[in-house]
Amino acid sequence: MEKRRICFIHNPVSGPRKLARFEDQVRQNLDLDKYDFTIRETGSPKDAMRLASAAVKDKYDIVVAVGGDGTINEVIQGIDQSDVILGIIPGGSGNGLARHLELPLEPEKAIQLINKLNTRTIDLATINGYPFASIAGLGFDARVANKYRKVKKRGFFGYFRVIAMEFFRYRAREFTLIFNDMVIKRRALLLSIANSNQFGYNTVIAPAARADDGLLDVVIVKKFPVGELPRIIGLLFTGKIDQSAYIESFKTKEIFIIRKRGKRVNIDGEAVKMGKEIFVRILPGKIKVIV
Repeated sequence: MEKRRICFIHNPVSGPRKLARFEDQVRQNLDLDKYDFTIRETGSPKDAMRLASAAVKDKYDIVVAVGGDGTINEVIQGIDQSDVILGIIPGGSGNGLARHLELPLEPEKAIQLINKLNTRTIDLATINGYPFASIAGLGFDARVANKYRKVKKRGFFGYFRVIAMEFFRYRAREFTLIFNDMVIKRRALLLSIANSNQFGYNTVIAPAARADDGLLDVVIVKKFPVGELPRIIGLLFTGKIDQSAYIESFKTKEIFIIRKRGKRVNIDGEAVKMGKEIFVRILPGKIKVIV
């Protein structure tokens, strides 16, 4: 039987740090009777997208993102409009999509999962044409993403240190939302448009979100008193944030959002500048991923 070809796209910043060690992990855990593999390493922004696109042209069967949600996003952009299968070796800080899909976080176990080649078709969303597989966020969410990318010591505590510092500085913003034949206006701390259920670190912002239901979960978080912060954090980590009086959530296939001025948007953990008008829609069954 002809072997399938796998291209691992390895981000040394967010994924396993040493390429040689990662290659050893692949050789020790991948079924080499079934697969031939290549490892290509990123060195700058958008490299993962370019390398994934090149892998499609080179007729690879599977392209594996080795890194965090940002790396996965770029790889998805590269394999879009193809029938290439996506694999994920979680190596980021939060690993939101990997956790939502219940993938193992240990590289060895994630590599072994590829051997079984069990796949699931999931949705993709776009925000002003820019794709995302997990979550896009406006408001405080985007502020945190922008600040966090400048932090040298990344990880759980670095992330929550940014949240704590920025919470006291950030003022709620006004948004107009048009969806499901409704027009609503809200002054909100943040808006999350979710395909998966969480930001990462098991902080579940959209408990009802499913990556394969053909719908977006729109979560509106109103500014809450500082005294509510411990309870809000507890609800996030227990998947019960929808029980808070400061949360509204809706399901829709598309949504048009108007804000007072252009600002950054958090797209799968990356801060991207966009204008005042935002259009988000779901693209059902767009990606085949190994689970």
